[in-house]
Amino acid sequence: MTSLANHQSIIVGIDGSRAAVAAARWAGAIAARLKSPLVLVGVVPAPDHRLTAATRAEAELLPRLRAAAQDKVHRAALAVGEDQDQLDIRELVVEGAPARELVTAGASARLLVVAASANDRFSTLLLGSTALRVANQATCPVAVWRGDRAHPLPGRTPILVGVDGSPGSDAAIGQSFELAAHLGVDVVALHTWTEPDLLEWTQVADSWELLAQQEEQLLSERLSGWTDKYPDVAVTRVVQKSPSAQALLEHASDAQLVVTGSHGHNRLTGLLVGSTSQNLLHHSPCPVLVCRDHE
Repeated sequence: MTSLANHQSIIVGIDGSRAAVAAARWAGAIAARLKSPLVLVGVVPAPDHRLTAATRAEAELLPRLRAAAQDKVHRAALAVGEDQDQLDIRELVVEGAPARELVTAGASARLLVVAASANDRFSTLLLGSTALRVANQATCPVAVWRGDRAHPLPGRTPILVGVDGSPGSDAAIGQSFELAAHLGVDVVALHTWTEPDLLEWTQVADSWELLAQQEEQLLSERLSGWTDKYPDVAVTRVVQKSPSAQALLEHASDAQLVVTGSHGHNRLTGLLVGSTSQNLLHHSPCPVLVCRDHE
C-alpha cells in the first residue's frame, strides 16, 4: 500500500457501487485541483487462515474475488478519467478488512474518501459500517461522500466550515480555505454558541448579550490568520444561537461540502468523531470532511 499512497495522495475506497464511483469522480476533481495523484483502492476480504472446509472454499474463490475487485476499480478509474484526462490515477487491490486497509492507507495520505454507503438504494439515508469505521479511525482527513450520484463533481456553491474554537475546528478552517482557494469558491464560516462543549474552549460571559459578542470575536480571531493567508477567498461569517449540528445541517443545503473537526478521541466510546460530526456524517445532503486536531 505505501508504494502507491503517500502524503500527497488522495485515496478512495472502491466497492463497485454507484455511490463509490461518484465519490471517486468527486475525489478526482479535488485531486486535479490539488495536483495530487488519485489512488483507487479495492479490498478483497481475506480468508481465515484456519484450515476448515469453509475457509478452503473461500481460498478457492479468492482469485475470482480479486479479479472482480480489479474490474470494479478499473471501471471507477475509467469514469474518473473521462472527467480528468490529465490526472494521475492509480489502481490498487489488496486483501483484508475494508475499513482496516483503508485506514492503513490513510496513514500516509493527504485525504481519504469513502462513499456514505455501499448500498445504492439507501446511500442518501444510511451511513455504511465501513464509512463509519474509516471516519472514526483514520488519522488523516476523511471525506464521506454524500449527494447526487449523477452529478458528483464540485460546483460553485460555497464550502461550509464549523468553527467552535477547538483545535479540531482550526484544522477544519485550514482545510476549508485551502480547498476553496483551489476550487475558486467562497467559504461560509459558521459558529454556534449554545453547545455546552463550547465552554471547554471559551470563558463564560456574564450575560447572553456579552456571550454573543464574545463568540463573534472568537470567530473573527479564529479566521484572521487564514483570511490573511488566502486573501482571495471570500468569507461569510455566521454566528448563530443554535445547536451546532442543527445549524450546520440547515446551512449544508446551500453548500457543496461541510468541513468539521473531529473533537478528538472519546475515551469512553473509543470514537475519534464527536456527536456533531457523527450527525453530519449520517444526515448531510453533501459530502462531509472530518479533520483531526493534529493536522
